[in-house]
Amino acid sequence: MNKQETMTRRGFLGVTAAFAAAGAGCATAKGGAASARTLDPEAVGFISDIHVGLPLARQKYKTMRDYPHQPAASQALVREILALPRPPANVLCLGDISLAFGETEDYAVAAETLKPLMDAGIKVTCAMGNHDIRAEFLKYFPGYDRATKVPGRFVSVVNTPHADFVLLDSLVEPTVRGSYGACTKKGLGKEQLEWLKETVAAATRPTFLCAHHPAGGLGIPMSIYKNRIVPGYLHGHTHQWTTGYLRGDFDDNARMLREVGIPTLGFEWDVGWGLMRTTAKGATLHCNARDHYYPLPLPKAKRPVEWDLHVRDWADREIGFSFEV
Repeated sequence: MNKQETMTRRGFLGVTAAFAAAGAGCATAKGGAASARTLDPEAVGFISDIHVGLPLARQKYKTMRDYPHQPAASQALVREILALPRPPANVLCLGDISLAFGETEDYAVAAETLKPLMDAGIKVTCAMGNHDIRAEFLKYFPGYDRATKVPGRFVSVVNTPHADFVLLDSLVEPTVRGSYGACTKKGLGKEQLEWLKETVAAATRPTFLCAHHPAGGLGIPMSIYKNRIVPGYLHGHTHQWTTGYLRGDFDDNARMLREVGIPTLGFEWDVGWGLMRTTAKGATLHCNARDHYYPLPLPKAKRPVEWDLHVRDWADREIGFSFEV
């Protein structure tokens, strides 16, 4: 794959302007850019933290400000995925699909944003994030409550030729809607943890673990990190490209399991998506770093130098995982 240029502030604002002119019909027609291409079953796309929704004036539960660049920024990266010579057969979305408080209309916008992927035959599988509400999500993404591996949670398993991907549900729904403070809880719960332990223990092929939140504080036992059937743990939530390690015990068979954070698909902080290509021996995650901004870019404001440095630090980095057991 040829190295693609980073989305500059000028290009980014151009995408936003184009969306404003075209309206919500900006999504590609059925079949999309990938209609004439063969999907790659050995590749998996990773996106996270879309955070799309209505303008501030139309929100039932008010956020702090408008985000006029969304969903155009996310739609631009969806088109980028579709423009690949062989787009991935699967795209995994690691939560925070809603702008902030899980409003029904948020998921209408998200469904329109992701529709070109599904129209192209790509299977999109979502995890729940702390800004999501399951019942509202189901109105535009039906079936998760019936297909889940753990009742009351949306837990999915995605099978590919060389590895399986478990999407855990770390959402603890807020008791108060419209409060950022109420959206801070996380957890897997006893039933999901028991299911996870049994699933990993019985696994016979590489099994990646994925969730919205980083692993810390979720109660995942060290025995799972120690099990070499698990090549890695991938998450969203931080809006940043990150790499780290999860320690699996201290004995002679101890290991360090790689943990990777996927950035936002267009909201704020690191912007981009990951493309994992798998083989029988392992996998490589390519970091498609496309932008960085915080706070939001303003039309007449000078772009801070550090934004471009953040992009440069991650653009086209590759992170490896071994399938050797």
